[in-house]
Amino acid sequence: MTKLKTLTLACWALFTISSCRVHKGPVTSFNGPAFYNNDVSYQPKPLAADSIHHATYLSGSIIQGQGANSNDLVNAGQLNLSIAYTTKHFNFSLGSFGALGTFENKTVPDTQAYYFRNKATGLAGGRASFNYYITSGKVDIRIIGIEATYSHEFGEYADFRKQVLGQPYYFTITRTDLFTYGASSEVAWYGQDPSFQFAFRLFVGQTSSGFTNFNPETFQLQTQKFAASLAYFMQIKNVFMVVDVNPNGGHFSLGYRFQ
Repeated sequence: MTKLKTLTLACWALFTISSCRVHKGPVTSFNGPAFYNNDVSYQPKPLAADSIHHATYLSGSIIQGQGANSNDLVNAGQLNLSIAYTTKHFNFSLGSFGALGTFENKTVPDTQAYYFRNKATGLAGGRASFNYYITSGKVDIRIIGIEATYSHEFGEYADFRKQVLGQPYYFTITRTDLFTYGASSEVAWYGQDPSFQFAFRLFVGQTSSGFTNFNPETFQLQTQKFAASLAYFMQIKNVFMVVDVNPNGGHFSLGYRFQ
């Protein structure tokens, strides 16, 4: 009986060691724009009830998102600057932004060619937002809006996508320019103190087509043009906060309104 137990234990140990030594084959990796779906961000605007109908907004953002491989991560800090105007029934905003961060690989193992752990990434661009609104009491109902964002990506991860173009197990989009546009709808209001302001905004649109340099049979990012985000805005006196979430991640912003 003791010999049987010893033999069983030895077989179990051998099986465990053998399992640990099983060689895993190469992993297929998809690589696209680092900030896909994270280029759109909420742009604040004065309310109709404000005594001054133009303002400059400066904010810093933390961006977190995922890559074309759902395990890969993007973490970045972003600086946003915009000017906004409100007139009777219309308001609009124009802004610029820049971000720096890292793209973290959690898909490709270190035994595979072109493995990396982190690569620097960044982008710069501009945004525009236009709304038609009506007012009801303390509420501005921004019924329909048009938003557009253009951005250019740069850094080590953008260079990496060009490097692995055509390599086995790597499917990549080398494009570094994104243009995202669509429609929005928003409700904004103020509290007992008019300087305490709040808003919810829904955006639905798409990122421009025409991506090149990918495997059309395998690289599924080709069909993922859909873009959407849901934002919450809160302003206390001249300090404001924005939480903006989308299918690939989101932004948290903190800033100051100058007027």
